[in-house]
Amino acid sequence: MTSSEKTITSILKDLTSVHENLLSISNDIWNSIEHNDSEKLDEGYQFKKEFNRLLDDFEKNKNDISILVSQFTGVKVDEQPQIIEREDSENQRIIKELNKNEPHEITEDFTFKRPTAFIFNGCAYTEMNCWTELYIHFVACLAKMDSAKLKQIADNSYFISKQNKKYYSVDKNELRKPKKIMNDFFVETNLNANDFAKRIIELLTHIEMKPSDITIYLRQDRNA
Repeated sequence: MTSSEKTITSILKDLTSVHENLLSISNDIWNSIEHNDSEKLDEGYQFKKEFNRLLDDFEKNKNDISILVSQFTGVKVDEQPQIIEREDSENQRIIKELNKNEPHEITEDFTFKRPTAFIFNGCAYTEMNCWTELYIHFVACLAKMDSAKLKQIADNSYFISKQNKKYYSVDKNELRKPKKIMNDFFVETNLNANDFAKRIIELLTHIEMKPSDITIYLRQDRNA
């Protein structure tokens, strides 16, 4: 990939990060409302309704821009995640380099923070630009470990919210903003940073691993 292509890819992925932060802003405002005050609650509801409408417009425009740029330049950013196989020596070199930065636990508050890399199951994954990208790469790692077990969660009630919102499905039409992990398996990505972190913790529990088995590295720490 040329320098120009890398720049285009980074900018398009920045749009996804903006979407994640907008979701965080919306949630923060909603949570700050006094829900026992009927007038404030009604005002908050009207705000949330209009915000969601505008956010849907933003998402559509973002997708249209990405498609247009992709068609003209040949740069693609929404392809199915590919897990890069590295020699052990190269993997250890990357981990050593990452550990020069501050490591973060997945249980932390990641509001308005952006990831740049993560280490899971002894392997390093770098060049992450947003939580959506980190999340689909993490789930792709699980698919590589045991695809059959991963697919089982699509119909597992534990992974469906109280509002009957599915986070995983074999049918992309059941999700609001689906991303393909493998054939007949999609994940919901209409989430903010902390929502992504919660989903990762749930998946780790599902495969009988601990939150401490994944380490997150943030962009601002690396730039500092």
